Amino acid sequence: MSFLPEGTILGQLEIIEVYDFYDKPVLFSCKNKSGLIFIVIYVDDSDLAEIWLYAPISSSRFQNVVQGRVELRNIFIDTEDAFVYQVEIPYEEGMNVIIKSVNCDKIPDEYLPELGQVIQSKNNSADTNIETVSTEKRREIIDFVLQFPEQEITEAPVGDLGLILSSLQETIDAIGQIKLGKSESHIIPPEVKQKTQVVMSGVFSGSFGMRLEGTVYEEDSLGLEESFLGQCLKEFIQLINLGANKEELPAKLNVLKKKTAFKYTEFLTALTRIGITKLRIDWASPGQKVQMGEIEQETVFKVIDVIKNTKLRTETEICVNVKLTQINYSSKTITLQEIGSKKKYKCFIADSAMKDVETISRKVVYVATIQEYVIVSTVLNKEKHEYELLSLKLEAESENISA
Repeated sequence: MSFLPEGTILGQLEIIEVYDFYDKPVLFSCKNKSGLIFIVIYVDDSDLAEIWLYAPISSSRFQNVVQGRVELRNIFIDTEDAFVYQVEIPYEEGMNVIIKSVNCDKIPDEYLPELGQVIQSKNNSADTNIETVSTEKRREIIDFVLQFPEQEITEAPVGDLGLILSSLQETIDAIGQIKLGKSESHIIPPEVKQKTQVVMSGVFSGSFGMRLEGTVYEEDSLGLEESFLGQCLKEFIQLINLGANKEELPAKLNVLKKKTAFKYTEFLTALTRIGITKLRIDWASPGQKVQMGEIEQETVFKVIDVIKNTKLRTETEICVNVKLTQINYSSKTITLQEIGSKKKYKCFIADSAMKDVETISRKVVYVATIQEYVIVSTVLNKEKHEYELLSLKLEAESENISA
């Protein structure tokens, strides 16, 4: 007697994987030539036949099942089509197999697995344990999961997905530029992009997941036990987990500089377009514990609002010859005209410059030290500039200070 029925409406079946064995497979998955997948469990026997339950299952739900995300009992009492096949396979050769459909709510309780049990898939364990994969491949591994209102989906819009992935890569590149000590005012050099490149190596459901991997694992030379890409990913995960914190997020962005803020804003904006409920990121580095980042859609909008009100200090101060155009002591603002050009700087007067402007004259040329700030606009690739006057010296005074 074969434990797989032959010549029935279930089709020509073949085993995918056996999960439990007792003299014969008693819990396994199988599929027919048409690709229909079943989770099968041995439940009882009589004097004449063995009794099995066949739960039809979609490929997307099957992935969740073998990853241990669906309880074994729920596979049978909550099928996608609300029924299972009860299959009675006779002991005696030549006897017909009896197959009948049973509504999920009519399955005898004694036929059902106990609560809390899940399938442990040997074939899938290496794929789901990103710590193991990271160590074996010697790579940074990221599971990037977009959670949608629908619990299980197998597709996502290519255009929106492309924007998310490209802006993710550009954000990591921008972080890498700062971590490598390169000026953010320059184009990100190839040596940075080579170290920060991430590729997609697979997709999975729950809701829609992508396995991303770093292409280069470069040992850290500072003894931090982190690769260069790993350091960049840690900063990115921290950004995600800071959410819309109005103090810590601006402080972090001022460390990671303007370009990172722009690219991160593009990334967040791309997330708002695809209609997710949450983004979850699991990241594993060789020999390290998994780190996780999460952000909900509602928080994404709040983060964008925080960023657009964040002043980002530029790398260098501006030192320029100017004349006074206008000053308002009550509002602590001053407008300065650059000598030899039409450029004007409307500045907030810092405390350090208050004494310098007490006796300022419109006729005198001064050397102004100005701090520039950039504010990210909600319109992508646009920025607003603000200025702060740090000091204002006569040309002769400035030369003496420099000397």
